[in-house]
Amino acid sequence: MRVNQLTITQVRNLQNPSLNFSPRLNIFFGPNAAGKSSILESLYILGNGRSFRTTKHNNVITENNHDFTLFAKVESSDINHQLGFNRQRNGDTTIKLNSEPVNRLSTLAKLCPVQILSPEQYDLLVKGPGARRKQLDWGVFHVEHSVLEVWQKTNKILQHRNKLLKQKSGYSDVSVWDNQLVSLSEQVTQLRQAYCDKINPLFSQLCQQFLGQLDIKINLFPGWTDKHSIGLSAIYREQFEKDKKLGFTQSSIQKADLKFLIDGTKSAGDYLSRGQQKLLITAFKLAQLKVMQAYGQQAPVFLLDDIGAELDERHQNQLLDLLASQPNNQQIFITCVHLEPLKPLISHCDDLKLFHVEHGVVKEVAKDEIEVYEA
Repeated sequence: MRVNQLTITQVRNLQNPSLNFSPRLNIFFGPNAAGKSSILESLYILGNGRSFRTTKHNNVITENNHDFTLFAKVESSDINHQLGFNRQRNGDTTIKLNSEPVNRLSTLAKLCPVQILSPEQYDLLVKGPGARRKQLDWGVFHVEHSVLEVWQKTNKILQHRNKLLKQKSGYSDVSVWDNQLVSLSEQVTQLRQAYCDKINPLFSQLCQQFLGQLDIKINLFPGWTDKHSIGLSAIYREQFEKDKKLGFTQSSIQKADLKFLIDGTKSAGDYLSRGQQKLLITAFKLAQLKVMQAYGQQAPVFLLDDIGAELDERHQNQLLDLLASQPNNQQIFITCVHLEPLKPLISHCDDLKLFHVEHGVVKEVAKDEIEVYEA
């Protein structure tokens, strides 16, 4: 997957740039609040239908305007496409792929997989399980698209079951849904576990590079505890009265979580310093990227926002070394304030584009012009 061209209209403070990208490395540099992250935000929206910076889509729209529009030329699975995305202040969204309307965000996700490492991501360990589960399911979906249909069926049945529980229905009425729910829940869990099995060796290796000899692995909590190995059907029978009292199903795939464990038992979020947690999330995101490259149908666009903000110089250099060794089909977008730390990466890559961003104006810069902007 790669984005060849992008036109951004009425996004935050950007002055409606129209950009042509390198298929390998693209770097946006300039002062804080210049609009660099807004370019990455636009790329992220292409693959997700939402921002990584805010849950309020109105914040993305330039002040005193009614909507924002993105138009991109992308290459997905070796096929060229034209993709348009428009969102109004009232929330109405129009997506067109090759001039045909798109009604499902999953179509965007499949067409334009996007992975991001940004300051907003570094709290993943200490956030609630929903954020980790979302990141898990993003990875599972891009390795095995069939998980979406199974996941949707499971959630539909869960909704039926929960509706009956709220109505205080008897067990005979509720249990009608349990056999299907158990089978589908186990399918989702198997796909999630298979993904964890793929990512763990890569994640452990990267953790050792960034964090030394700490033994850190990912453990999947399926969404229920089965201490006595009685199975999910029996758990539903045992928990029925409490489920009915609460009005929802306690044990479900919607409660799943990724546990980051040190030595198999200690929660990484409880034992690692803030700085170490950032390094762990960096390792996790890079491991997800590697799994996509190895097992996915196409490599995702990789966005790295504000590289100098969260990592010290030594770990920045480690990260840049890893980025320099990415395969030729991996497209990367990086934002930074200063280019100096990135010069080894710049010198290593022949196929790159540099963009200076200031006051929302984006200008492509040749390599031999760098010193003018860095002065």
